[in-house]
Amino acid sequence: MSEIHVGQTAVMQSNPPEPAQRTWPHAENGRGGLLSPSFLALVATQFFVALTDNMFRWLVVPIGSKLLDSPERAVSIGAACFIVPFLIFAALAGFLADRFSKRNVMVVCKAVEIAVLCLGVSAILMQNVYLMFIVLFLLGSQSAVFITSKLGGIPELVRPEQIATANGVINMASMAAIVIGSILGGVLYDRTGPLGLNDWWISASVLIGVSVVGFFTSLMIGPLRSANPARRFPWNPVGQTVRDIRLLWSKRPLFLAALASTFFWSLGMLSQVNIYLFANETLHVGQQRDVGILLGVLTIGIGLGAVLAGICSRGKIELGLVPLGAAGIAVASMLLAFVPGGAAGQPAGAGFYWSCCLLLALGMTAGLYDIPLQAFLQDRSPARSRGSIMAAYNFMSFAGMLAASGLFWMLSGPLGLSSRVIFFLGGLATLPATFFIIRLLPFHTARLTMRLLVGCMYRVRVEGAENVPDGGALLVANHVSWADGVLFGLACPRHPRMIAYAKYFDNPWLSWIGRLGRIIPIGATRKSMVDSIRAARLALQQGELVGIFPEGGITRTGQIGEFRPGFLSILKETNAPVVPVYLGGLWGSIFSYAGGKFFWKLPKRWRYPVSIRFGRPIHAPADVDQVRRAVEDLEDLGSERT
Repeated sequence: MSEIHVGQTAVMQSNPPEPAQRTWPHAENGRGGLLSPSFLALVATQFFVALTDNMFRWLVVPIGSKLLDSPERAVSIGAACFIVPFLIFAALAGFLADRFSKRNVMVVCKAVEIAVLCLGVSAILMQNVYLMFIVLFLLGSQSAVFITSKLGGIPELVRPEQIATANGVINMASMAAIVIGSILGGVLYDRTGPLGLNDWWISASVLIGVSVVGFFTSLMIGPLRSANPARRFPWNPVGQTVRDIRLLWSKRPLFLAALASTFFWSLGMLSQVNIYLFANETLHVGQQRDVGILLGVLTIGIGLGAVLAGICSRGKIELGLVPLGAAGIAVASMLLAFVPGGAAGQPAGAGFYWSCCLLLALGMTAGLYDIPLQAFLQDRSPARSRGSIMAAYNFMSFAGMLAASGLFWMLSGPLGLSSRVIFFLGGLATLPATFFIIRLLPFHTARLTMRLLVGCMYRVRVEGAENVPDGGALLVANHVSWADGVLFGLACPRHPRMIAYAKYFDNPWLSWIGRLGRIIPIGATRKSMVDSIRAARLALQQGELVGIFPEGGITRTGQIGEFRPGFLSILKETNAPVVPVYLGGLWGSIFSYAGGKFFWKLPKRWRYPVSIRFGRPIHAPADVDQVRRAVEDLEDLGSERT
């Protein structure tokens, strides 16, 4: 990634290449940062929800396998009891998240969880296996309601530029809780005996105690207002779920993001259930501990990838990570088909360790893939219907997971395919999905590619990005090198439409790049200039950013040249301010005219240090000199700091 350091405050939320003026719902609620007490309480609460769910699940499933005398049946029933509620109660979860305060919904869910776990302990003492699975169903039900409010509440608890990172942190906490909960569930099972009756008070104390702690952390989540107090109760849940999905369908970008995320969860379920077969059939590891290690590595990888996605987003929703993650999923899945096999009865060998590495890579790339999609769904969902959209998304995701479970049964059972082939087919199916995503997101894919290239060549420091307003603004910068436009665009909080000479885009390849970046071309004729000014003015009126280098060319001396006055005419009939921008440190790079030539010189150093400073907006500038002085002041500011 490009190493872009941000001075003062974080870079603001990035918009796609067709940005419009944005207003954030509940901005007056005082949303804090990632270290705010409310968000930390949400992270802790989510951790304890996942921890208790998995502890109870992996305590009662082995008990159920003994009582039913069928491990396969117990595992299948346990999975169904936990997943089906997400489908049945999707409409109710969406209603509660919109109708009431999401914070209050989460608090009530935690209170209900305590009562349900008390019932679960009673079921173990009564040795009633069906009541155990009913309790597991109830835990899945409260989780379905909790998760919908949690997903909808994230944009109301953190600032817009931190949504992606917030999702990464919460997903990491969830994955850690899943791993720890699965391990502790097994430990409790071993400690309390095959039927859970030996020292049963230990499992009861741990389960209920952790749930009580989670209840108190939920109380520390800050107040959130109801998004739609007038929403009516969905007496027909099936019809409401259909309406929620139709609502999601009507918003094509959101539906495509939900569909792409559903693919992730479906493939994740396929990989998870296939690991059991893979461990025994290919690696020949007979111990449950080794199977747990493989599952744990995959889960930890997803959590690490989620955090990495948040870091790479750098205050933006970086959809360019989606095709990168999809490509990684495809490669890692297909490579799992070629790991060396193990020998029955022998210690874990090279194949086991290679599998751990590839499963870690699979999980990390999956996290990179899914976090931007979740952040996009949360950010772009209308506040009044965010609960319904999250409910529809959850329904699609868990329906996909059930379908993946059925697909695994068909592939491994009637079709008799090996676990190697199943992994390979999963990766193979991801390849067309990758190309489809690239086709849908060419701009974001190209932007991420440029970030990677720029990160190899430059070390960029951005200051004052908070000075760029949410609405339309004309960004005026000095021109030092051929790399200015790329660096300028990557540093901006939102994608700017750059004004550039039309002759640069006569080449078909460059013409495609110009269209992709929505460049505003300007030619030498008067008509071309008038058309360009009109296009730039319209962009400002529509709330977009427009960037221009008013010197009319790259400096030949390293000094800021005279500004041509034409850019002021763009501001007519708009309320857009001018934001001065200074590009520092580029003089002397291979793309500058230092030494009397462009390109044909060796770089003085690798990862060239560059600073990009955004000044305070200038409303209705008096003349060109006022803007030029503002850019020079930014240059002087950098000189004083050095």
